[in-house]
Amino acid sequence: MKGIHNIACVRFAAIAAAALLASCETAPPAPSKPVDTASPAASAPAQPVKPQAPDLTPAQARAQAQAKAIEAVDQLQNGDEASARNTLEQVLSLDPSNDLGKKLREQIDANAEKELGSAFFRYTVQPGDSMSRLAQQYLGDRFRFYILAKYNDIPNPSKLSAGQVIKIPGKAPPAAVAARPRPDTTSAEPAPSASRPTLEPEAQAPAPQNDVKTIVAKAAQLQKSGDLEGAYAAYNEAARRDSSNADVATQRDAVRQALIRRYEREAVQAFQRQNLDMAIARWNNVLELDPNNQKAKLERERAVDLKKRMAEKFGG
Repeated sequence: MKGIHNIACVRFAAIAAAALLASCETAPPAPSKPVDTASPAASAPAQPVKPQAPDLTPAQARAQAQAKAIEAVDQLQNGDEASARNTLEQVLSLDPSNDLGKKLREQIDANAEKELGSAFFRYTVQPGDSMSRLAQQYLGDRFRFYILAKYNDIPNPSKLSAGQVIKIPGKAPPAAVAARPRPDTTSAEPAPSASRPTLEPEAQAPAPQNDVKTIVAKAAQLQKSGDLEGAYAAYNEAARRDSSNADVATQRDAVRQALIRRYEREAVQAFQRQNLDMAIARWNNVLELDPNNQKAKLERERAVDLKKRMAEKFGG
């Protein structure tokens, strides 16, 4: 009886082992372990791509840089150095080779006296003068107006008025010296010979007619180069020296009208850009050349009134 019991136990054990083996063979695969999204190794979900601004072509970048450089000129003309510096950073980011942008930034950073020198002569501002015209005439480049203003401690180059005395770096050229009124007897317009002794040959002034021809030739050259302010000043000086010369007077008046038209155009453009200081300055230029210009009076008054209202509104 005991043997039968042992046999039964062995059979039961074999059957159980077989069942266990079968269950292992048919067991379903274990589910894969879920990805831990908090783990650094886990890949982040794709972010939506922001639309990118279209790239500028080189030509477009250069054009945009030049437009902003002109904007910086207006800002410096009105003494807004901080805004001009920011604008010039954009200019040189768009076009690192932009000459005007580099030139303006150099003036902002430059030491004016070190750059232009300590030697200078005094100049009395004439009607129609501007800092850019004087920079063209005496520094050879109208866009060096800002360093010339710094040289004179003038924070706002547009606020230049007739009769103001400023410093011009360097030695006074003969034409500039001759144009300044002088109380001594070396004036280019000598008094009647009966009231003064004859000058020594080396001290005699040049013949007035030859002097006028020289000034007229210089005026024509300035006009051809586009420097209307310089041309007008030279023609004006020639007409003052020879008041009977109708041709000189005609040339002077033609340049004067062209200069008025240019100032009017610049004033309108400045007003449209809300650059009211520049607009007022340009209408002032027109009125210096044509005191009875009713359009200039009305437009200047409109710009002044708008500037006043904006100051009241924004507390500026």
